[in-house]
Amino acid sequence: MHPHHIRNAIALLALMLLTLHAAADFSPRRLSFSLRLGELNNVYDTMSVFLLPGEAWQLAARGLDAGEALELTDSGGQRHRGHHWQLTAPAQPGHYRLTLRRASRDETATLHLFVLHPTASVREGRLNGYRIGHYPGEPLRGQAIYLPPRGFVEVTADNADTWVSPHYRLRQFVSKQAGDYPKYLVLRTRLLLKLEYLTEQVVAAGLASGPFHIMSGFRTPHYNRAIGNRRYSRHQWGGAADIFIDDRPRDGMMDDLDGNGRIDRDDARVLQQFIERLSRRDEYRPYVGGLGLYGSTAAHGPFVHVDVRGQRARW
Repeated sequence: MHPHHIRNAIALLALMLLTLHAAADFSPRRLSFSLRLGELNNVYDTMSVFLLPGEAWQLAARGLDAGEALELTDSGGQRHRGHHWQLTAPAQPGHYRLTLRRASRDETATLHLFVLHPTASVREGRLNGYRIGHYPGEPLRGQAIYLPPRGFVEVTADNADTWVSPHYRLRQFVSKQAGDYPKYLVLRTRLLLKLEYLTEQVVAAGLASGPFHIMSGFRTPHYNRAIGNRRYSRHQWGGAADIFIDDRPRDGMMDDLDGNGRIDRDDARVLQQFIERLSRRDEYRPYVGGLGLYGSTAAHGPFVHVDVRGQRARW
């Protein structure tokens, strides 16, 4: 082996050993049971759902012992025992919280319920003064996933730091455009589940010691157009994130994942190829979507794009 390659291998091994040591403190925060959220299966102790005012939805617990029930406490403090519930979202947009307790394991799950401001509330491209812009008049190739979103989450100074999943906060997905609170965004439960799954896997593999740095989450059509991005970017529908691993050191840049002493496109390629291998697993099927590789520019370092569009796309 060439001496240069040996040095790179040693550097990469040292990085992985340091990361594995730090990862010993990481917990994926999985439940001993699962929660069925509509068509999605959640296994984490913190998750978020996004509904329209008054919308009916179903919540079911799976993996319980025979005859066992959970205690559900709703946002009004009322308690309900069971393992399957037919629920209705509150009539007013806002942030609500449900908790479910499994007494036999002394275990609690938190569901954040965000009741959306319907898209019909947007007037002349603004929602309560916040610039949303305009979604394309025609969906791309007639696909329903490119219709305007159903509504928007209101982000305030009070709820911006909410943990919408075990390792990610609401504020991390807000569009980067200027503007005071309240801000508005679109976010999908499926994306949160995908990010948690990927986080768990990269930590287990020794590539990271904790969650990704989210460089970009939701983008309003206004902001998306301002930065010259593609008209049908999935970021506008709340199902995409640009991510990189930023652990050693935490400096706002991708880590040197290939151990060659440089931060470049090849480091993003390590992460991209790792996710590509994961995408062949059956457990990855709920998270099928786009996977893109990006190098550095004057504005940012290398990163990987992931989304949950429901069909495979690569670039």
